[in-house]
Amino acid sequence: MPDPDPCPELRAQIRMLQVQRRSVESKLLQPQAMRAGSMVERHLGARGAARTRPAYYVSRSLQGRSKLTYVRKEELAAVQQQCAAYRAFQQNLKIWRQLAAALDQRWKQLQRCQSG
Repeated sequence: MPDPDPCPELRAQIRMLQVQRRSVESKLLQPQAMRAGSMVERHLGARGAARTRPAYYVSRSLQGRSKLTYVRKEELAAVQQQCAAYRAFQQNLKIWRQLAAALDQRWKQLQRCQSG
């Protein structure tokens, strides 16, 4: 009598990957203020003299070139949080894409397993 489920390990892997993907999706769908760019601390002052305190900028790529935008001291904490939220979003998006690719591969393997 043939085994009714010839590919139980693949099915378990698919279920596990689906759970992981849903977890990452829930993080991606959380509304949050984000700012594309990285925080940069600079100590340059006027006429080449060093500043006593650092100045903060958001560095972002614009048409292939870096653009620095000054961040006022009172906005610093919020902008740092927005930049961190953007980095976390990008990382989670990368993980989601990897999980989606792994799931696609497992689905194809399951199809071959069930066909043969």
